[in-house]
Amino acid sequence: MLLFAVACKPEYLSEEELKSYVLDEDNNLSKSSSYKGFDIQVTYRPNDLIILQETGGETAVDTAELKRLESKYSDYYYFILSISRDDKEALYQSGGGQGQFSELVQVLSFRMGQYVNLTTSERDTIPVGDYVYPRTYGMGGATTLMFAFSREKVKADEWLQFNLKEFGMGLGSQTFRFRREDLENVPQIKFTEIIK
Repeated sequence: MLLFAVACKPEYLSEEELKSYVLDEDNNLSKSSSYKGFDIQVTYRPNDLIILQETGGETAVDTAELKRLESKYSDYYYFILSISRDDKEALYQSGGGQGQFSELVQVLSFRMGQYVNLTTSERDTIPVGDYVYPRTYGMGGATTLMFAFSREKVKADEWLQFNLKEFGMGLGSQTFRFRREDLENVPQIKFTEIIK
C-alpha cells in the first residue's frame, strides 16, 4: 500500500509566517542572481503585507477601511528589488566616484521606470505603474525599491518576468521569472473585521 503525503498550503498565516513563506525558495516567490560581486534579488510582495503595513501592523480593522485598502491594492502586483554588494547597499559600493553616485541617486529616485518592466508568457509588456525608493543613506543591507505593476493585462498568462535593464550600476540586464499561479495562490493574513 502506497501512502502519499500531500503538502497542504495553509490558507492563513501570521505576518512573520507570510514573510518567511515568501522568502522560502521552495515557494518560488523570491528569485536571485549574482553578477560581478553584486547580489540581486526580486521578491513578490503580497497585497496583505502592504495592507498590514498601512494598518500599522493591526489585523483588527474596520470593515469599511479593510475593503478600501483591499480595493486600493488589489489591481497591482508588487515586487521588491534589492541590490547589495558585500551585504551593503549597492549604491554605496558602486565605486564610480561622486559623479556616478549623484547620477545613480537621480536614476533610482526618478527614472527607474525606464529600466524595469514585466513581460508575460503572452508577450505583453507591462510598464511600471509606480515605484518607491526609500533612502536609507548607507544604513541598510541593500539598495531596495518597490515596484507596482497593473494586473489588468495579465489574464491567463502562465508566467510573468521581471526585467531589469542596465541603469548605470554595472549589473547588465537581469531577468527573473515567476509563475502566475504561485503569485495568485499565496496564503493570506486573517484580518478581523470590526463592524461599527
